[in-house]
Amino acid sequence: MSKDYKLKFDLTSYHELDNFALLAVQQYNLGDKGDWFGQFRGGLYGLYARVAGVQIHYYKVHSWNLEIIPVPVEYHMSSILFNMDSAIECMVFSLNALGYIADSEKFHDVTDVRTLKRINLYNILGRPPKYEKDFVLGYDEYFPNLKKYWQKNRGLIQIIAENHDVSKHRKTIYIGGKYNLNPPPGFFKKLGIEDNKAMQILYSPMEEIILEYHPKTTLRQREKEKDQFTYLEIIAEEFCTFINICGEKALNDAKCNIKLKYNTFIPS
Repeated sequence: MSKDYKLKFDLTSYHELDNFALLAVQQYNLGDKGDWFGQFRGGLYGLYARVAGVQIHYYKVHSWNLEIIPVPVEYHMSSILFNMDSAIECMVFSLNALGYIADSEKFHDVTDVRTLKRINLYNILGRPPKYEKDFVLGYDEYFPNLKKYWQKNRGLIQIIAENHDVSKHRKTIYIGGKYNLNPPPGFFKKLGIEDNKAMQILYSPMEEIILEYHPKTTLRQREKEKDQFTYLEIIAEEFCTFINICGEKALNDAKCNIKLKYNTFIPS
């Protein structure tokens, strides 16, 4: 894993997908039925914002900062997990809108408030039969390679979703890790705590952060599991790769499966 803690997201494919959608929304192609393009771009720009949030908080929780008040690790962790989970949800919201204009029968209706509430990550991943309404058939036809990649990364998606859910509704998700105890020269002196070891630890950034695989289970259940823990640093790198490759697959799937009458912009 990278020790500079700078996650290297590449959003180029999403920018190209946005350009493809802009071409699709032209009246000589698919038009803007139900403001699908606004929904698409809203989701896409939401993803951009969440990715920025992941980068910022991930870097800060691992960095030395001369803050007046020490910032708890949990603050950054819960923010990172929120932004990761929300980025994935924003991706689904955006792709649903693009899929809807290609085939309105196989994606959630962007003009119906009730169906908008049913847009979630399980539209692509699928759930057990009793949750069949969450499954959206359009991804098999219009985004098949993206769907396969999601299914391959089901474990990553679920550990992000579960930890975010726990941090949002139940309890702290910070359970331990390893502090960076090598401050820059004079760091603690500037804060006036060079002789206060207890305060120094509050201002020390993290080097490694432990994350639970199944945070919703009881301690007794987790003790029986072979793999109980992983590290935020591993999940963050995997998430970065996941976002980058999803952009590539969504773009390629859209270009291959969403047919446009004109593949270049016509001057007005």
